[in-house]
Amino acid sequence: MPEGPEVETVRRSLAPLVVGTALGRARVSRLKLRTPTTSRQLAFLDGSVVDEVGRHGKLLWLQVRSGGGLCIRLGMTGQLTVADATTTPLAHTHVRIALGDGARELRYCDPRRFGEVVPFADAAGLQAERQDMGPDGITLDDAGRAIVSDGLRRTGRAIKEALLDQRLVAGVGNIYAAEACFIAGLNPTRAGHSLSVKEARQLVAAVEETLLQGVARRGTSFSDYVDAEGVQGDNAAHLWVFQREGEVCRRCGTVIERFVQGQRSTFLCPSCQR
Repeated sequence: MPEGPEVETVRRSLAPLVVGTALGRARVSRLKLRTPTTSRQLAFLDGSVVDEVGRHGKLLWLQVRSGGGLCIRLGMTGQLTVADATTTPLAHTHVRIALGDGARELRYCDPRRFGEVVPFADAAGLQAERQDMGPDGITLDDAGRAIVSDGLRRTGRAIKEALLDQRLVAGVGNIYAAEACFIAGLNPTRAGHSLSVKEARQLVAAVEETLLQGVARRGTSFSDYVDAEGVQGDNAAHLWVFQREGEVCRRCGTVIERFVQGQRSTFLCPSCQR
């Protein structure tokens, strides 16, 4: 599932391809995404020039000069790419929007259809999409670090489950939560309120570290994730524990274990994360 680093990589690769470019006709398939969208709902964007490609957590948006735009959530298998309009769209391409003179298209493909491509009318509409999200984990400042650290120490939930809560810190998913717990040397099942101030700060620092490493390596590709030009990321080769069950820990040589936590797979080193 694309997480903060993957969405940021899409943003960085998409922005130079669309900012300053006029959007054209939108075509939407009859197969519904998580939030249904129609060509008619996107018609107001026809002729509008893209002013910004933004991101907060796992939420991506294209804002046009009028203030409206599109919010995109990639869900589990979503891909947002720019392609030559003459090429055959991939199966499960649900939204196609002409760019400029129509020689290129912005395409949203999503086999499992858990993602979203939804319009917003103005800046207030965009803010409404973001209002329940915590500080962005990739761009934390001192105030954001304090908010996340304090939030961790106030919860009775396991720390890995708390990190998945987008209201606490936006952009962390299953991959980077597991990696952050390893980097901090903390067992992912520990209750947040058991953390000392020092441990909570170490965990927040580990969250930043693993997210920024993911961005630097252009995201983690296991199956569907690609950037706006269709290129996979190479962060998977550098992961400490995620999806490494049965392999040896890169730090101590102990075999990595996997267990189910909150209906998701959790990976850890039983020696480094006692």
